[in-house]
Amino acid sequence: MMKLEEPKKLKLGTYPYTYVRTAVMKSLLFRREDYHKMLKMGFSEIAKFLQESNYRKEINELANEHSGADLIELALNKNLAESFKKLLRISPNELSLLIREYVKRKDIEDIKTIIRGRFTGTDKKIVAGSLTGAGTLSMEFLMSLLEKESVEEILKASRIADFSLFRNPIKDFNEKKSLAGIENALDKSYYSHIMQFSGILPREVAMFKKFLLKEVEILNMLTLLRLKKAGLGREVALNLIIPSGNKLKDAKIASLAGANGIEEMSKLLQRTEYRGIFSRGFEEFNKSNSLIALETELYKHLLRQSILLMHQHPLSVDVILGYMFAKETEARNLKIILKGKQLGLAEEFIERQLVF
Repeated sequence: MMKLEEPKKLKLGTYPYTYVRTAVMKSLLFRREDYHKMLKMGFSEIAKFLQESNYRKEINELANEHSGADLIELALNKNLAESFKKLLRISPNELSLLIREYVKRKDIEDIKTIIRGRFTGTDKKIVAGSLTGAGTLSMEFLMSLLEKESVEEILKASRIADFSLFRNPIKDFNEKKSLAGIENALDKSYYSHIMQFSGILPREVAMFKKFLLKEVEILNMLTLLRLKKAGLGREVALNLIIPSGNKLKDAKIASLAGANGIEEMSKLLQRTEYRGIFSRGFEEFNKSNSLIALETELYKHLLRQSILLMHQHPLSVDVILGYMFAKETEARNLKIILKGKQLGLAEEFIERQLVF
């Protein structure tokens, strides 16, 4: 990420037009009952249901060249990108700067998709179909990265972050054939940048700063869970966790990194807001050796924070940021349902993976 040019505080005004338009967009998001309806449907019925919803335009535009699951996934990605671009169009300059900083996370996701595709030798058309183009990088630019011959070339050409951040991860990648270090460096680059950006935001965006801290905390917990399951130690964990800049929260995550397994990690969280999540999730982990329940519950907890953004301050920038996170979550939910239906998974199993 490029360094911020202006260290001065960003001044945000009141933007009732933008907030009202965002509230209208929020009203189009699917509700719990909509997901329950789709869970009862077959794949073709869900596709028809989506074609009669807010996704109609994108499905119709892409229907001439695509069909089936490819059509729906492309439509979901395009709709997400169009939603974020619409927010930028209806937002004044200062507000659009904040939105652009937030959506850079979608650039990171797309770059990860491209390097995974290159690493696994996946067909370029399949990789292209998984790109969202919902960040600041154009789809044309992302497509140009698909033509690069190596992961290193993709990272250099992307200019997504200072390339020096990737030197050690690339060395590790060449030796161990694992993308974990590179993907972690991408995440650290994004979150260190946006946490730095949050430092120039005015007091009235305090909820957004709080949300970012919560997001980093939960992402670190997810990383630790996967590392503990793999039996990796404290030093590896400390190298991979994302610093939030908040000394108290970073110290708490560092203490969790020293836990001897998921059970001990769960015990360390008994007096925190995550107590119930880990109690339920650890019970499921003992039965199935799967982290899915824990991961889903943590995502649900984060979604509840975004809902607070939308409802506590409906005529503020928080409603925009809450909407963007909720819109991303909707796209994720729909992809899970569609993939589950394709694979013939049980309705109850699919529902447990959803966040609403």
